[in-house]
Amino acid sequence: MSIAPPTGYVRAVLGPRDEVLDRVLRRSLDGDRMPTIMVDDAAGRLLQLLTLIQRPRRVVEVGTLFGYSAIHIARGLPPGGRLTTLENDPAAAALARENFEIAGVADRVDLVVGNAADHLAAVEPGSVGMLFIDADKKSYPTYLKLGFPLLEPGGLLVADDAFAQGDFGHESGGDGEAESAAIHTYCRAVGRSPLLFSAFAGSGTGLLISRRLDDPAEEPTRDTIEEATCVH
Repeated sequence: MSIAPPTGYVRAVLGPRDEVLDRVLRRSLDGDRMPTIMVDDAAGRLLQLLTLIQRPRRVVEVGTLFGYSAIHIARGLPPGGRLTTLENDPAAAALARENFEIAGVADRVDLVVGNAADHLAAVEPGSVGMLFIDADKKSYPTYLKLGFPLLEPGGLLVADDAFAQGDFGHESGGDGEAESAAIHTYCRAVGRSPLLFSAFAGSGTGLLISRRLDDPAEEPTRDTIEEATCVH
């Protein structure tokens, strides 16, 4: 049985997506023919809600695409909060910048074009209140190893496409087995980590939400970080 929320019921209760989001989707999918691999409406609303609840000073997103999820996150930021979103495709990044202007969130979003792993490796540890991963699936374990130390105590780690049964063949041109295996590795690692408390949330492809648990008075050691991000 699927645990994805019924789209018709969600829209009937919460109403349709707003005009700005609808415009962003239409111009990106129809006009620019971007792939339909962005978060769905339920996941977007949940990301915005998590940001509103968490009130992070700094959010990092791995995988911008055309900016749909980033717009939701940026809308939930507290005053002074900033989102850094990472995208490897210059064309997608250029479109995302236009969409941020349309949505009125460009003033709080920093878009970095380049290799996400390289950027994560340069971020100050303990400086990120929320990290959202929605990029190449085979790199999920790498993003976990690099991203976990960046979270402040109580910080949120959120991954999209967490249901490893999804069809990810479009990423490699193959059958998607490597991508599914990497996602499963990520999910098992965060699910069994002693420094993370995790739960799945229903969306079309599944969100896995994890909270960093360690005491801010106790600086994690290399051993505890290795244990928390064990992806063997």
